[in-house]
Amino acid sequence: MESFDIAVIGAGAAGQIGRRVALIGHSQRLAEKIRISGGRCNFTNLYAGPANYLSMNQHFCRSALARHTPRDFMALLKRHRVTWHEKHKGQLFCDQSSDAIIEVLKAERDAGRIA
Repeated sequence: MESFDIAVIGAGAAGQIGRRVALIGHSQRLAEKIRISGGRCNFTNLYAGPANYLSMNQHFCRSALARHTPRDFMALLKRHRVTWHEKHKGQLFCDQSSDAIIEVLKAERDAGRIA
């Protein structure tokens, strides 16, 4: 039986460097929620900030967003040669398909760089 350090339920793309992580979701396919977002998925918003989220712990999203900003994700996509465009009010959409985003996340996961 395999053992894991962390289990993420409802996981899309999640992980922790140096840990064995089990991703648990209801779909048979990896990142299905990203895939069903349509052809050119909306992957982030330039203006995403703590005020856009509700949480019992008001500091949670502040910490999470500070660790990985929309610009960090844009840099990641650029390294993988995935292009995007801004549509409306900071919404960024992939110029390729949602599969391009999934492939980047899979490559990062396989390289152990998703944290």
